[in-house]
Parts: sequence; C-alpha cells; structure tokens
Amino acid sequence: MRIVTYRYSMEPLSAAGSLHGYGGRFNAGADLDPGTLDPWPALYIAENQETAFRERFQIASTQTVDGLSPQELALARSTSYSTVFLNGQLHDLFDMTSPSSLEAVAKVLGRIRMPAKARFLQKKLRISAIDLRMIRTGQQLYDNVLTRNWRTLPVQFGLPAAGHVLADLIRAAGFGGILYRSTKGPARCVAVFPGALSSDSFVELAGDAPVSVKHVRLDIDSGEELSGWDTLPMKRQR
Repeated sequence: MRIVTYRYSMEPLSAAGSLHGYGGRFNAGADLDPGTLDPWPALYIAENQETAFRERFQIASTQTVDGLSPQELALARSTSYSTVFLNGQLHDLFDMTSPSSLEAVAKVLGRIRMPAKARFLQKKLRISAIDLRMIRTGQQLYDNVLTRNWRTLPVQFGLPAAGHVLADLIRAAGFGGILYRSTKGPARCVAVFPGALSSDSFVELAGDAPVSVKHVRLDIDSGEELSGWDTLPMKRQR
C-alpha cells in the first residue's frame, strides 16, 4: 500500500522522491553533506491502508483527531493524493522487526571503540555517557534507528542518521530492502531498494491502472528507471 501525492500519481512505483531532501529513514538523500554518504533511492511500502496513511502524514497511532483532520494534525497543507494497492513478492529482505534481529550487527559494532577525539569532546562539552555512547546491543541499535527522530542529524548538521548508516551496510551486504515495524501505524513497512532487487522479486499495481501510467511493475528490469536518478542534478548522480 502506498499513498502518493496526486501530481505524482502517474508514477506510483517511482522512488525518485526519496532521493531529494535528506532522504527517508533507510535511504540517504541528495541534501546530505558531500563526503558523507552518496544518495540512493528506496520505495517505501506499508502493509495496510491505515499504516500507509499515518506514515504519509506522520501521525502516530496514539494521536487522536478531536475535531481536527489528520492532515491538520500533521501540519500539512491540504492536497490531493492517491491510494495505491500493491501485490508482489520480495526476497532478500533484512528483517528489522525486533531488536533481536539486530544483535548480530550490534556484536560487530561493539568491537569498535569510541575515537579519542570523541572522548575528548565528550569530556570538554560535558556530554553525558547516555547522550554519547557506542552501540553495544541490538536494543540500543533498534532504538537509535526506529524510536528516535531520525531527521535531527540530517536537518541540523547535514550528517547521515543512524538508519542511513545501517541501511548502507545492509545494501552493501546484498539485501534488496528492509522490513521494519512502522513508527506511526500498527503494521509493518518495507523499504525496497529498486536497483538491488533479485530476479524473482517484484512489486506491481493491483488491478488495472490508468492508461497513462507508464510503469505498473517494479522488478529487476525496471528498477533502474524507477530509481529516479534522472531527477537529480548531474553532479549528484551515481
């Protein structure tokens, strides 16, 4: 399930939007500082309609409407959008639906020691060990990626978020996407990396599409075209 702004409804399977700005939770956008992470696209899909809606408008499950529309609660201006139902099968997904799924990754990260310069700055700036510490457990990694506001580092400093760094490692390991629990809705979501799909993975529109829709299926053949690289300035393309 995807909710797409109406002006882009003719390309509901395009991941181009994820390349702009700072990206998404699991993909780096073009506005990150040069020399950090190069951008890559992700197509974000929700398991059901409520989760897709809450993710699109960033409304947590605990929020109530109380006379305000969901769009008003999300501080979003009124706009038309399309709801798109999808079918498909995806293989080679990294399962990040629980902290235990990250224990093996955390064990590797736990071998990395905090740089001496970071320890010096921590002491000089009187930063507590709670606010600045190395990842040691799957729970710590899970919390950093999925429960904290991932936009803080990109927006304030132009630096990759924890989810960006982790997703980059997951991509390098050959996974075609990340399965995770929505931070807003009750169901799961998946971030699909269009250029890394296996030959037996695909996502397609459910039912007949308008004749003007060019792509009705995302797979290994259409992945590059739906990645959206042509929407970036030439200097920031791969």
